[in-house]
Amino acid sequence: MSVASELTKIAKAQVGNGGSKYRRWYYGTASDCYGIEWCAVFISWLFNQIGGINKYIIKSDGAGSFARYSDGKLGKWYKSGEVQPQEGDVITFRWGGSYTDKYHSDHVGYVYAADKNYVYTIEGNTGSGNSDTSSVMYRYYSLSNGVINGYYRPFYSHKEEKSMNFEKGDNSDGVLAYKSLLIYAYALGLINQKVDDTNGFGEGTYKATIEVQKKYNLEVDGIAGKNTITALRNAIRSELKNVRNSVITNTIDYLKKELS
Repeated sequence: MSVASELTKIAKAQVGNGGSKYRRWYYGTASDCYGIEWCAVFISWLFNQIGGINKYIIKSDGAGSFARYSDGKLGKWYKSGEVQPQEGDVITFRWGGSYTDKYHSDHVGYVYAADKNYVYTIEGNTGSGNSDTSSVMYRYYSLSNGVINGYYRPFYSHKEEKSMNFEKGDNSDGVLAYKSLLIYAYALGLINQKVDDTNGFGEGTYKATIEVQKKYNLEVDGIAGKNTITALRNAIRSELKNVRNSVITNTIDYLKKELS
């Protein structure tokens, strides 16, 4: 059984439960923690059942915190419409108003299935305006529903995706390979920022990453993820092709001149 399938099995068994069980687990108190919203507490509890805290998500009672503090480290955040949701995703919602960042959300749930039209969820603190009388419930939404803020997808078995997320302070063979691409890009004149002279992801590498992201219209976060690395590789490949064609053309012109 996959990790996502195991989560789904556990989540389905909770449908109908009130919040007392989950709030007591999270806050470590004998009281029922009356009045406390518990949708995120339910998600933390769910992942804790499989030993997934700090492996797939952080432990939190904030709806947007799973993605905010796990994005690029334990999983990947996708805004609504950017990716087809799938079993195992953590879905977040916004009801309207002002928000502090892209992750900030009002509600969170677990995705147990999706098709081309709908996403199907299991959510805590649902079905009532009162957090003390609400319960774990099934829900479904049109994929185009404006209340969906996005999806946080933990790194379950996507090792290749996880290995392509580097940020300031990281030290690995992958970081060194990424820095080699930046050095290549600098030598070709594609970027102006030199990387730092260290064995890790230092300040120079961070600034060079920002430059790449701005130049190729990517999300500017200083994290070298799949999109940043792909854009950099494609730019280098294209520039090398231009250089090659230029050398061939100049060589042919030279030979024509010498042989005329």
